[in-house]
Amino acid sequence: MKEEAPKHDKSIFEISYAKAKKITTAWDKQGHFIKGYLVDAQELRDMVDQEGVSYVRMYFGWDDQMEEGRQQRMIMVPTDKYGSDLIPEGAKTENSEEESNIFDFTMPCPPTCSPTPGL
Repeated sequence: MKEEAPKHDKSIFEISYAKAKKITTAWDKQGHFIKGYLVDAQELRDMVDQEGVSYVRMYFGWDDQMEEGRQQRMIMVPTDKYGSDLIPEGAKTENSEEESNIFDFTMPCPPTCSPTPGL
């Protein structure tokens, strides 16, 4: 018997599989190599469970040190209820060793795409 996928409480932002498939197929047709990002759920929970976090902003980045086709990166920053990035002022210098509250724990797909049919 096939196990059902886990489901969270209903969200106003949930879209149908058909809509998601249409949107992701349109993305693929534009020739993009990266299809998506796999995100560590516990790291994400830890980030959003910080005091004062209401949202997560995702920034696209480019890393020339990565292999060809995988230079695109996804950087995440928790934000407050006004959408302001929660980055300590002391971390906003090039040579700062202070904790930044900026995270890079995503993994691009490919190679981390679902082994079963998905989007």
